[in-house]
Amino acid sequence: MRQHRGEEGVSEVIGVMLLVGVTVLAVAIVAVALLSGPQPGEIPHATIVAGNESGRLALVHEGGDPLRAGEYRIYVENESGFVDGTGNFTEPAGGVWSIGGNITYNGTETLKRVVVPAVSGASETSLAEPELVGGGEGAAGFSPDPVEPGLVSNGGGNGSEKTPISIVIPEIGTTMKFTQNGHCYSPVTANVTDVSVKRVDFILYGYAADSSKQCIDHQKNATWVRGNGTYESKFDVEHGHIKDVTSVVIVAIAFNDTAVIGCEARMVNITITT
Repeated sequence: MRQHRGEEGVSEVIGVMLLVGVTVLAVAIVAVALLSGPQPGEIPHATIVAGNESGRLALVHEGGDPLRAGEYRIYVENESGFVDGTGNFTEPAGGVWSIGGNITYNGTETLKRVVVPAVSGASETSLAEPELVGGGEGAAGFSPDPVEPGLVSNGGGNGSEKTPISIVIPEIGTTMKFTQNGHCYSPVTANVTDVSVKRVDFILYGYAADSSKQCIDHQKNATWVRGNGTYESKFDVEHGHIKDVTSVVIVAIAFNDTAVIGCEARMVNITITT
Protein backbone atom coordinates (compact mmCIF):
# COMPACT_ATOMS: atom_id res chain seq x y z
CA MET A 1 0.00 0.00 0.00
CA ARG A 2 1.26 3.45 -0.81
CA GLN A 3 2.02 5.57 2.25
CA HIS A 4 1.42 9.30 2.11
CA ARG A 5 3.79 11.79 3.58
CA GLY A 6 2.93 12.86 7.18
CA GLU A 7 0.80 9.85 8.14
CA GLU A 8 3.29 8.98 10.91
CA GLY A 9 2.59 12.31 12.68
CA VAL A 10 -1.19 11.87 12.46
CA SER A 11 -0.94 8.45 14.13
CA GLU A 12 1.04 9.87 17.04
CA VAL A 13 -1.53 12.65 17.63
CA ILE A 14 -4.44 10.19 17.55
CA GLY A 15 -2.64 7.90 20.04
CA VAL A 16 -2.04 10.76 22.48
CA MET A 17 -5.70 11.85 22.23
CA LEU A 18 -6.92 8.30 22.90
CA LEU A 19 -4.59 8.01 25.92
CA VAL A 20 -5.84 11.32 27.36
CA GLY A 21 -9.44 10.25 26.79
CA VAL A 22 -8.95 6.95 28.61
CA THR A 23 -7.27 8.76 31.53
CA VAL A 24 -10.10 11.29 31.85
CA LEU A 25 -12.68 8.49 31.72
CA ALA A 26 -10.88 6.54 34.44
CA VAL A 27 -10.70 9.61 36.71
CA ALA A 28 -14.43 10.28 36.16
CA ILE A 29 -15.34 6.70 37.08
CA VAL A 30 -13.29 6.85 40.29
CA ALA A 31 -14.81 10.23 41.24
CA VAL A 32 -18.35 8.97 40.71
CA ALA A 33 -17.65 5.86 42.77
CA LEU A 34 -16.25 7.91 45.66
CA LEU A 35 -18.81 10.72 45.67
CA SER A 36 -21.85 8.51 45.23
CA GLY A 37 -21.10 6.43 48.35
CA PRO A 38 -22.72 7.19 51.71
CA GLN A 39 -21.16 10.15 53.46
CA PRO A 40 -20.19 9.84 57.13
CA GLY A 41 -22.84 11.21 59.45
CA GLU A 42 -22.33 13.84 62.14
CA ILE A 43 -20.61 12.42 65.20
CA PRO A 44 -22.88 12.67 68.28
CA HIS A 45 -21.53 13.96 71.57
CA ALA A 46 -22.78 12.95 75.01
CA THR A 47 -21.69 12.88 78.63
CA ILE A 48 -22.06 9.40 80.08
CA VAL A 49 -21.89 9.04 83.86
CA ALA A 50 -21.29 5.62 85.38
CA GLY A 51 -22.59 4.55 88.75
CA ASN A 52 -23.92 1.74 90.90
CA GLU A 53 -27.59 0.73 90.93
CA SER A 54 -28.43 -2.12 93.29
CA GLY A 55 -25.01 -3.66 92.77
CA ARG A 56 -25.12 -3.36 88.98
CA LEU A 57 -23.22 -1.03 86.71
CA ALA A 58 -25.52 1.77 85.50
CA LEU A 59 -24.64 4.17 82.69
CA VAL A 60 -26.57 7.46 82.81
CA HIS A 61 -26.86 9.87 79.86
CA GLU A 62 -26.14 13.17 81.61
CA GLY A 63 -26.04 15.58 78.67
CA GLY A 64 -25.53 16.04 74.94
CA ASP A 65 -27.12 14.38 71.92
CA PRO A 66 -29.64 11.53 72.19
CA LEU A 67 -28.19 8.17 71.13
CA ARG A 68 -30.27 5.70 69.15
CA ALA A 69 -29.62 2.03 68.62
CA GLY A 70 -26.63 1.64 66.32
CA GLU A 71 -25.22 5.07 67.21
CA TYR A 72 -23.22 3.74 70.15
CA ARG A 73 -21.51 0.60 71.38
CA ILE A 74 -20.36 -0.50 74.80
CA TYR A 75 -17.13 -2.46 75.00
CA VAL A 76 -16.29 -4.30 78.22
CA GLU A 77 -13.14 -6.03 79.36
CA ASN A 78 -13.54 -9.15 81.47
CA GLU A 79 -11.62 -12.37 82.03
CA SER A 80 -12.20 -13.30 78.37
CA GLY A 81 -10.71 -10.08 77.02
CA PHE A 82 -12.05 -6.88 75.47
CA VAL A 83 -15.40 -7.59 73.79
CA ASP A 84 -18.53 -5.86 72.50
CA GLY A 85 -20.89 -6.01 75.47
CA THR A 86 -23.67 -3.81 74.09
CA GLY A 87 -26.13 -6.69 74.12
CA ASN A 88 -25.60 -7.21 77.85
CA PHE A 89 -26.98 -3.76 78.68
CA THR A 90 -30.68 -2.96 78.96
CA GLU A 91 -32.18 -0.98 76.10
CA PRO A 92 -33.04 2.67 76.77
CA ALA A 93 -36.70 3.63 77.12
CA GLY A 94 -38.32 4.11 73.72
CA GLY A 95 -35.14 2.97 71.96
CA VAL A 96 -33.50 6.39 72.46
CA TRP A 97 -30.85 6.99 75.12
CA SER A 98 -31.48 10.63 76.00
CA ILE A 99 -30.65 12.93 78.90
CA GLY A 100 -31.53 11.34 82.22
CA GLY A 101 -31.97 7.88 80.72
CA ASN A 102 -29.99 5.02 82.16
CA ILE A 103 -29.04 1.54 81.04
CA THR A 104 -27.76 -1.21 83.34
CA TYR A 105 -25.40 -4.12 82.88
CA ASN A 106 -27.01 -7.57 83.12
CA GLY A 107 -23.84 -9.63 83.03
CA THR A 108 -22.46 -11.39 86.09
CA GLU A 109 -18.74 -11.51 85.30
CA THR A 110 -16.18 -9.13 86.80
CA LEU A 111 -15.50 -6.14 84.58
CA LYS A 112 -12.08 -4.54 84.32
CA ARG A 113 -12.85 -1.77 81.83
CA VAL A 114 -15.78 -0.14 80.00
CA VAL A 115 -15.55 2.03 76.89
CA VAL A 116 -18.53 3.77 75.26
CA PRO A 117 -17.84 4.99 71.69
CA ALA A 118 -20.17 6.82 69.31
CA VAL A 119 -20.61 5.08 65.95
CA SER A 120 -20.67 7.14 62.76
CA GLY A 121 -20.47 5.22 59.52
CA ALA A 122 -17.50 2.90 59.75
CA SER A 123 -15.74 4.94 62.44
CA GLU A 124 -16.04 5.05 66.22
CA THR A 125 -15.26 7.98 68.52
CA SER A 126 -14.90 7.53 72.26
CA LEU A 127 -17.59 9.20 74.39
CA ALA A 128 -16.60 7.94 77.83
CA GLU A 129 -14.38 5.40 79.53
CA PRO A 130 -15.55 4.83 83.13
CA GLU A 131 -12.88 3.42 85.39
CA LEU A 132 -13.64 0.56 87.78
CA VAL A 133 -12.66 1.52 91.29
CA GLY A 134 -11.52 -1.03 93.84
CA GLY A 135 -9.23 -3.24 91.80
CA GLY A 136 -11.90 -5.01 89.79
CA GLU A 137 -14.10 -6.16 92.66
CA GLY A 138 -17.25 -6.62 90.56
CA ALA A 139 -19.50 -4.34 88.56
CA ALA A 140 -20.24 -1.89 91.39
CA GLY A 141 -18.17 1.16 92.14
CA PHE A 142 -17.74 2.74 88.73
CA SER A 143 -16.83 6.39 88.56
CA PRO A 144 -17.01 8.66 85.51
CA ASP A 145 -13.75 9.38 83.73
CA PRO A 146 -11.73 11.42 84.60
CA VAL A 147 -12.84 11.27 88.25
CA GLU A 148 -9.85 10.76 90.51
CA PRO A 149 -9.85 10.09 93.35
CA GLY A 150 -13.65 10.45 93.77
CA LEU A 151 -15.82 7.35 93.90
CA VAL A 152 -19.46 6.96 92.97
CA SER A 153 -21.51 6.54 96.12
CA ASN A 154 -24.08 3.82 96.57
CA GLY A 155 -26.29 6.31 98.37
CA GLY A 156 -25.53 4.94 101.81
CA GLY A 157 -24.50 8.30 103.20
CA ASN A 158 -22.43 6.64 105.94
CA GLY A 159 -19.36 8.81 105.44
CA SER A 160 -17.31 6.12 103.69
CA GLU A 161 -17.74 7.57 100.21
CA LYS A 162 -15.02 9.68 98.66
CA THR A 163 -17.32 11.42 96.21
CA PRO A 164 -17.41 15.18 96.93
CA ILE A 165 -21.22 15.33 96.80
CA SER A 166 -23.90 13.80 99.01
CA ILE A 167 -27.69 14.10 99.00
CA VAL A 168 -29.04 15.42 102.31
CA ILE A 169 -32.69 16.07 101.34
CA PRO A 170 -34.55 13.79 101.14
CA GLU A 171 -32.90 12.12 104.12
CA ILE A 172 -32.08 8.42 104.14
CA GLY A 173 -35.04 6.31 105.20
CA THR A 174 -37.59 9.09 104.69
CA THR A 175 -40.36 9.44 102.12
CA MET A 176 -40.01 12.16 99.52
CA LYS A 177 -43.15 14.30 99.62
CA PHE A 178 -44.43 16.01 96.47
CA THR A 179 -46.89 18.88 96.88
CA GLN A 180 -49.43 19.14 94.07
CA ASN A 181 -50.31 22.65 92.98
CA GLY A 182 -50.92 22.30 89.26
CA HIS A 183 -47.56 20.55 88.95
CA CYS A 184 -45.97 18.43 91.68
CA TYR A 185 -43.01 19.93 93.56
CA SER A 186 -40.46 18.52 95.98
CA PRO A 187 -37.18 20.04 97.27
CA VAL A 188 -33.81 18.38 96.83
CA THR A 189 -30.53 19.39 98.46
CA ALA A 190 -26.91 18.22 98.33
CA ASN A 191 -23.75 19.01 100.26
CA VAL A 192 -20.36 19.29 98.56
CA THR A 193 -16.94 18.85 100.13
CA ASP A 194 -14.74 20.02 97.27
CA VAL A 195 -14.16 23.73 96.62
CA SER A 196 -13.64 23.01 92.91
CA VAL A 197 -17.33 22.13 92.47
CA LYS A 198 -18.88 24.79 90.21
CA ARG A 199 -22.21 23.21 89.30
CA VAL A 200 -24.63 20.59 90.58
CA ASP A 201 -27.39 18.87 88.58
CA PHE A 202 -30.21 16.70 89.91
CA ILE A 203 -31.91 13.91 87.95
CA LEU A 204 -35.13 12.11 88.95
CA TYR A 205 -36.33 8.89 87.36
CA GLY A 206 -38.67 6.01 88.13
CA TYR A 207 -37.11 3.14 90.05
CA ALA A 208 -39.26 0.41 88.48
CA ALA A 209 -37.55 -1.29 85.55
CA ASP A 210 -40.79 -1.22 83.54
CA SER A 211 -41.48 2.45 84.26
CA SER A 212 -43.10 4.04 81.21
CA LYS A 213 -41.23 7.27 81.84
CA GLN A 214 -37.77 6.62 83.24
CA CYS A 215 -36.53 10.23 83.26
CA ILE A 216 -39.09 12.23 85.21
CA ASP A 217 -37.18 15.50 85.68
CA HIS A 218 -33.73 16.99 85.21
CA GLN A 219 -32.81 20.14 87.15
CA LYS A 220 -29.60 21.79 85.97
CA ASN A 221 -27.47 24.38 87.77
CA ALA A 222 -28.87 24.05 91.28
CA THR A 223 -28.69 27.18 93.44
CA TRP A 224 -25.65 27.53 95.70
CA VAL A 225 -26.80 28.69 99.15
CA ARG A 226 -23.67 30.12 100.70
CA GLY A 227 -25.07 30.38 104.23
CA ASN A 228 -26.03 26.70 104.27
CA GLY A 229 -23.11 25.43 102.21
CA THR A 230 -25.53 23.46 100.03
CA TYR A 231 -26.83 23.25 96.49
CA GLU A 232 -30.61 23.41 96.43
CA SER A 233 -33.26 22.89 93.76
CA LYS A 234 -36.86 21.74 93.39
CA PHE A 235 -38.19 18.97 91.19
CA ASP A 236 -41.07 20.21 89.03
CA VAL A 237 -43.13 17.35 87.59
CA GLU A 238 -46.46 17.10 85.81
CA HIS A 239 -48.89 15.08 87.90
CA GLY A 240 -49.53 12.65 85.06
CA HIS A 241 -45.84 11.74 84.94
CA ILE A 242 -45.65 10.73 88.58
CA LYS A 243 -49.15 9.76 89.75
CA ASP A 244 -48.52 6.02 89.29
CA VAL A 245 -44.91 6.09 90.52
CA THR A 246 -44.26 4.75 94.02
CA SER A 247 -40.45 4.95 94.22
CA VAL A 248 -37.82 7.02 92.44
CA VAL A 249 -34.07 7.35 92.13
CA ILE A 250 -32.45 10.73 92.76
CA VAL A 251 -29.04 11.40 91.22
CA ALA A 252 -26.88 14.37 92.24
CA ILE A 253 -23.94 15.15 89.93
CA ALA A 254 -21.08 17.53 90.74
CA PHE A 255 -18.99 19.33 88.10
CA ASN A 256 -15.92 21.51 88.15
CA ASP A 257 -15.05 23.78 85.22
CA THR A 258 -14.22 20.95 82.83
CA ALA A 259 -15.51 17.59 84.03
CA VAL A 260 -17.77 15.49 86.25
CA ILE A 261 -15.98 14.99 89.58
CA GLY A 262 -18.51 12.97 91.55
CA CYS A 263 -22.09 11.80 91.92
CA GLU A 264 -24.45 10.12 94.34
CA ALA A 265 -27.69 8.20 93.79
CA ARG A 266 -30.46 7.37 96.24
CA MET A 267 -33.72 5.43 95.97
CA VAL A 268 -36.69 6.73 97.98
CA ASN A 269 -40.42 6.17 98.14
CA ILE A 270 -42.68 9.11 97.30
CA THR A 271 -46.09 10.48 98.22
CA ILE A 272 -48.19 13.23 96.62
CA THR A 273 -50.24 15.63 98.71
CA THR A 274 -52.47 18.55 97.73
